[in-house]
Amino acid sequence: SIQSSLELGDKELTKMIVKRPELLTHNMSTENIKQRFSFLQEVLDLPEGDVASLRKYTMRRPDILVWREDSMKESQQWVKQRFGLGDARVAQMCRNAPGLFYANTTTLSDKADSIQSELSLSEEELSNLVSKFSTIFYYNIDKGFRPKLQYLRTRLELDEEALKNLGLKAPSLFSYSEGNIEEKLQFYSNLVGEREAKRIVVRSSNLLRQSLKKRLKPRLEEIQKSGVKVRWTETLMRRLAIRTNNQWERYKLGDAPRGGAAKPKEQ
Repeated sequence: SIQSSLELGDKELTKMIVKRPELLTHNMSTENIKQRFSFLQEVLDLPEGDVASLRKYTMRRPDILVWREDSMKESQQWVKQRFGLGDARVAQMCRNAPGLFYANTTTLSDKADSIQSELSLSEEELSNLVSKFSTIFYYNIDKGFRPKLQYLRTRLELDEEALKNLGLKAPSLFSYSEGNIEEKLQFYSNLVGEREAKRIVVRSSNLLRQSLKKRLKPRLEEIQKSGVKVRWTETLMRRLAIRTNNQWERYKLGDAPRGGAAKPKEQ
């Protein structure tokens, strides 16, 4: 059964069936499940016997258990040829955005052309963008992508080149609501003024990807309660926003030893 093959708990199985009740209408014999898992391991480039990863991707998109294999391969081949990518990078794109497996290739092509045109991207830049942030294909171009570009262009006062660079550097911003971005911009504006805040978040786009509730506000409150007067700069804002919890506990806004900086994480 699917449950035993994927080592699912009862709650996980229920969640999967509620998400895709049509799974109950398909022939899920032991042999069929075994064959499908072998196929998924191949197209997702997973190690043989990696049940944990199979469970992860099938929980996200239970559809991949029943989608036609020839259609999935066709979509994957289209992505490979359109963006000039190797098998490993295409598999990674499909792991990040399993819906690519069953997307209409004409729709994908139209979206790729629109993204390329709106951001004035070269073929190489487009390839790098979609392979880095493949969920961009989930966006509605007219109702989501274009309005978000216009908002970022206007709100952050960006010219075409600056907007392009921001999109290439931080494509996940396209998935954030305007309200989410606005709240964070206001937070930073309260520290350094709006004009300076705009300049800083464009230079250090990770600042817009941190949680107000879990990170930014609690850390600022901690500093304010300590009674320390801070003259905010870009460096101090980055320390407030991007330092890991361990770094924050050790150094707060102070200097850390050279080499002690960790790779920024989204919170």
